[in-house]
Amino acid sequence: LEMCPKGADIVCTHPMFGPESGKLSWQNLPFVYEIVRASNEKRANDFIDIWKSEGCKMVLMSCEQHDAFAASTQFVTHLTGRILGNLNVQSTPINTKGYEQLLGVVDTTCKDSFDLFYGLYKYNPNSLK
Repeated sequence: LEMCPKGADIVCTHPMFGPESGKLSWQNLPFVYEIVRASNEKRANDFIDIWKSEGCKMVLMSCEQHDAFAASTQFVTHLTGRILGNLNVQSTPINTKGYEQLLGVVDTTCKDSFDLFYGLYKYNPNSLK
């Protein structure tokens, strides 16, 4: 914050979906945000309203809370998907519902870039806990 110009608006955002999970619609998909600093509240809220008008479920949350939750949800999901992907799990004629869900985790996480997975671990200190 100290390095940004005093008049710079700072709005932290994270759409909690990617190209796979949001490819058909953003309706009710979570979009996390925090208005950290806004010299023009209307401009900051107009930006947030863009996402709201697209149907996103807006979740006001501090960056610290987001990072803690992301470490325990996103990182674990991507780690599980990558491990199962490396095991080359395959669909069978007798899949259970739970196994189908695991295949879905593999499908969505392994289509995301490895850089995303690596960044979830490297840049979120909560992932190490």
